[in-house]
Amino acid sequence: MRNDFIVFSVLAVVIIGVLGWLWQPFWVLYALLLPVLLLGGYDMFQNRHALKRNFPILGRGRYLMEILRPKLYQYFVESDIDGRPFSRTQRSVVYQRAKKELDTTAFGTQLNVYEEGYEWMAHSYRRPRPTYHSILATHNRWGRAMPKTI
Repeated sequence: MRNDFIVFSVLAVVIIGVLGWLWQPFWVLYALLLPVLLLGGYDMFQNRHALKRNFPILGRGRYLMEILRPKLYQYFVESDIDGRPFSRTQRSVVYQRAKKELDTTAFGTQLNVYEEGYEWMAHSYRRPRPTYHSILATHNRWGRAMPKTI
């Protein structure tokens, strides 16, 4: 795709140059084309995003769609926790961890914690009271397992 962008850039500059030589108003197209070509050239040589490097100009569409996504989804598609096989919140955690960014969100959840089957870990204020079987010696003082006898 990078080579396609280079070929398109060269052809567009040459064609607009020839058409501008034939008819003067075509020179205005350079004002529209050159910023796009400069942006594509920047995308090809930057090192931060492989998508933009491999797909100059078109790769920016993905980031535009990420910005527009919440606005479209809230009316037409689904929430952040309904996606299959992975929800949007799970994917965003993976993306943030891959970029070595902070992957935690503070204060609250969008999940239904009262739903049947929801699992969590509750804090305990003290350890559970030992039972008879847990008191039995299972290891000797050298760390070797001893047979259980009752």
